[in-house]
Amino acid sequence: MASPARFTRFSRLLLVGVITTMLGSCATQASSSPATGHALAAAGPPSAGILGVPNAKIGSVWRFAFPLFVNNSKATVRITSVRLDNVPSGARVEGYPLYSMKDTNGYILDNLEGDKGSRDMTKMPDYAGKPIVIRSHRDSGDYYFMVKVKIVGRIKKHLTGCRVNYTQGNSKYTQKVHCEYALDMK
Repeated sequence: MASPARFTRFSRLLLVGVITTMLGSCATQASSSPATGHALAAAGPPSAGILGVPNAKIGSVWRFAFPLFVNNSKATVRITSVRLDNVPSGARVEGYPLYSMKDTNGYILDNLEGDKGSRDMTKMPDYAGKPIVIRSHRDSGDYYFMVKVKIVGRIKKHLTGCRVNYTQGNSKYTQKVHCEYALDMK
């Protein structure tokens, strides 16, 4: 049987080993956060101006297209997700659907859910969750993301900052591109 002194030394060594492992794990997690990327360029109307509506109503659900993406690098990019950086109070993001232009008959810039004059995007296939693969010096092809926003209160600011998360090889990147969506209320 081990003496109390040996057991205490063993316990201390075990505790130091556990703490060292935990600290190493934290450092690994911190260093695995995505680096700032520069491989993508934004294209299309959302990259150069403001999309939106002049008289948005509380309770309505809008979808706005993210910019199309062009890979300006020498390596393949896999876009894994997108999001908006700045969502003002009164707006609630309900998702980031991914559509194919083949399914939607083109690049839909905005859409009001339930509007009889608009294409019913709720019936379009949503490919969110699957990465968009963009080869070197190519564009995103037929695929484009949209942001689905429900108006839940008075909105006083625009939604801004399209964030794109992607991988190149084994490296993770995040990149912000211009976009701005106005849900102006009178």
